[in-house]
Amino acid sequence: MRMKKAVFWLVMAVILAAAPALAKPERHKLPSGLTIITEENHEAPVVSFQVWVRAGAAFERTHEYGITHLIEHMIFKGSPKDPKGEMAGKIEALGGQVNAYTTLDHTNYHATAASRFAPQVLELLADAVVNANFDEGELAREKEVVIEEIRMNQDDPARRRFKKALAASFGDHPYGRPVLGTVDSVKAISRQDILEYRKRWYRAPNVVVVAVGDFKTRTILPLLEKAFKNLPQGPSPDFKLPPVTLPQGPRLELMKEKVRQASVILTWRIPGMPSPKVFPLDVTASVLGEGETSRLYAKVKEKLGLVDGVSSFAYTLRGQGVFMIIASMSPDKVDQALPALLKETYSLLKRPPSGEELKIANVNLSASFVRDRQTMDGQANTLGYFEMFWGGYEKAATYLEKFKDVAPENVDLVVRDYFDADGLMVLVQSPVIKGLPDKARLSEMVKKARQEAIKAEDLPDKVEKFTLKNGLTLVVQPRRAIPLVSFDLATFGGQALDTKKTAGLYQLWSRTLTRGTENHTYWELTRELESMAGSLSAFSGKSTCGVSGSFLSADWARGLGLLAEVWQRPIFPEKELNKAKAEQRAALRAQLDSPPGRTFMAFRKLFYGDHPYGLNRLGTQETLAGFTSADLKKAHERVNGLDGAVLTVVGDVDPSEVLARVRRLLGGKTKKAPQLNLASPKPHNKPAHEELADPKAKQTQIVVGFAAPSATDPKRHEAALLQAILGGMGGRLFRDLRDIQSLAYTVQPFYSDSLKAGVFGVYMAVGAGKEEQAMAGLHKKLVEIAQNPPTDQEVKRAKAYILGARDIGLQTNMALAGTMAIDELLGLGFDYYKKMPRELMAINAKDISDAARKILDFNQLVKVTMGRNSQK
Repeated sequence: MRMKKAVFWLVMAVILAAAPALAKPERHKLPSGLTIITEENHEAPVVSFQVWVRAGAAFERTHEYGITHLIEHMIFKGSPKDPKGEMAGKIEALGGQVNAYTTLDHTNYHATAASRFAPQVLELLADAVVNANFDEGELAREKEVVIEEIRMNQDDPARRRFKKALAASFGDHPYGRPVLGTVDSVKAISRQDILEYRKRWYRAPNVVVVAVGDFKTRTILPLLEKAFKNLPQGPSPDFKLPPVTLPQGPRLELMKEKVRQASVILTWRIPGMPSPKVFPLDVTASVLGEGETSRLYAKVKEKLGLVDGVSSFAYTLRGQGVFMIIASMSPDKVDQALPALLKETYSLLKRPPSGEELKIANVNLSASFVRDRQTMDGQANTLGYFEMFWGGYEKAATYLEKFKDVAPENVDLVVRDYFDADGLMVLVQSPVIKGLPDKARLSEMVKKARQEAIKAEDLPDKVEKFTLKNGLTLVVQPRRAIPLVSFDLATFGGQALDTKKTAGLYQLWSRTLTRGTENHTYWELTRELESMAGSLSAFSGKSTCGVSGSFLSADWARGLGLLAEVWQRPIFPEKELNKAKAEQRAALRAQLDSPPGRTFMAFRKLFYGDHPYGLNRLGTQETLAGFTSADLKKAHERVNGLDGAVLTVVGDVDPSEVLARVRRLLGGKTKKAPQLNLASPKPHNKPAHEELADPKAKQTQIVVGFAAPSATDPKRHEAALLQAILGGMGGRLFRDLRDIQSLAYTVQPFYSDSLKAGVFGVYMAVGAGKEEQAMAGLHKKLVEIAQNPPTDQEVKRAKAYILGARDIGLQTNMALAGTMAIDELLGLGFDYYKKMPRELMAINAKDISDAARKILDFNQLVKVTMGRNSQK
């Protein structure tokens, strides 16, 4: 890698300097002890509010396990001012988004919305956090919801192993406990327990409120003060975490389970925030396991082929943390992968990070900060995080400098100090547990791995559209606030071109397109990209495919050159093809391990039949085995014509410079882009139902669906509004089936407006034994919406929700580039995202009800269930 020094300082300049639309943050300390952080940002008409409470699951007493997370749920269930618990629905009705999360060391409540609704959203969020009722009836129902969430986690192999890894790493320490609690502990929590917990921790000095967005501080600050004036005053009790006490020596945790993909997790205990050791540990994590040139990826995956995927990160909490390496592999490779992972980790003792590796780590850590600042929510999150855990939001400005100061000897020191055998925990999740070491042999393995490693080696904002002589459409949208540029080259293709014999081909194509060209090997391409903190990846959807990328604006021309190279001169080398096959097989195994994944796979097959959309986009083990480099070259030949393709460029660029560069790189003679002659799926003339048995499942997965408007059908907006009315925390299904009846932890309508073949449906995860009740409740709600038009308030809420989500989603350059490319390709126009709101707002309640009657035809219902009560 050859990274210009200017790249790092460009990133730093974005963090440290105030852009014209971005004011400096301000801290306001109220007499009550409450801390308020405000930051004006007028780049987009969006505002984000976050409430950070210095209380997480680690703060719980013995009889309170799970109470922090339960309180987070109950905040949404009503206050004296909002007795029906409609806060979430009201915010969604304003086009906003609201949610919350609980961690081991804090709780966060956050809402994002159009800035014109800032006062209303702030009042709703603050009222819920400060004045929640904790009604006994709501509490009983919500405990059932949380219990279903616990059971859902128990059904997920990834969540099971992560929870087990933390428990094994921390033992009886509070950080070793599950945030959700257990079924028994949640059942035992009373309203009085909640009130006592809240009295201890939900106090003004223990809370940080952050507001970022399109407002004037002098206007928003009085509203914030008023909204949180009722927070109790006075300090919370002193809280000190106990030391971690575990037996010396490495620990081995074995999880013998019926999974298709084995996993290994290695952890070492490390210091947490705000220790200065965090910085070399984060750099170590990046050097070892972030990106495709990282040491673990390059050696254990690419060279040795022992794992399908590997990553590492420093999980730093308040005062304590763990360094984690997570790898997935075929079950028969576990015994070989474990020592290889250890050996490559300890290679840092012999070969500390090179200057090149440190630069890659620095630019990756820096670029993530820049990307966070594209959204108001990201900026608010950064301010709250540093204010709560690092001694003040001002520390964010020097945070990146600390990474720049990390030297090779700092990495060597943390590896020597913390990555020893005594602090190691190894977890293995596999269907086969054999050939693995006991504690004594594991200690010897660590010692040997260490020994062997030491022995071894100012522009206008107007969007411009151009049509090149060869038929390629180029659209350039300047955006100057952030020094990033994103590209999206799109054409027809993808899954629509798959057949039963070639299922998974275009998904495999998307994995291999960027893995080598006539000019660069995969390794050379990857190093070039990582030296710029850039990204370049192919995509394959249901009816479109292409390649997209994102780069710092200083490197956009180099990035565009690489995009053109992979599109025009890919070689699909057999070596990389085999690696991509292994990755896709691993993804297929993971899909088969996931209860929702298997259920949706069966649903698509039943719903679409022989249509290409009914095929598994990942293919099958049989189809994957047969694909060759020649097959991929033929697949690429079908889609690489540029006459009719669309290239969008969004970011900090001059359209005239982009046009000149695109003409040189992609303006030559070409062939026609593919035109799909895609038929519509055969309609279902009667109900279709398939049951899949999963005897050990704690929840039953249910997916139902109906034919719906396609991607270019004028009625697609009615279907989207129907989904919004039924969905969300304020929607009919969530309120009735989850909140009131506690029949399902997850109940989510979905609408996919695919080309030629839309589908509208509902996914539910319900407790075993509740299937008939849940289906009856769902049927009742769907019949209601089909027979009776929604209320004006519901329509207003649904429109605001869709438009609000759209505004929030299009904040990033990458999202906007992708949206513009696909809309232009489909014939809607690159600027359709601007026209869509007018079309949506013209729809009334009767239009939605008419569409519901047409879509929700129970004579054509397609249903798939999977659980222990299913029959086959």
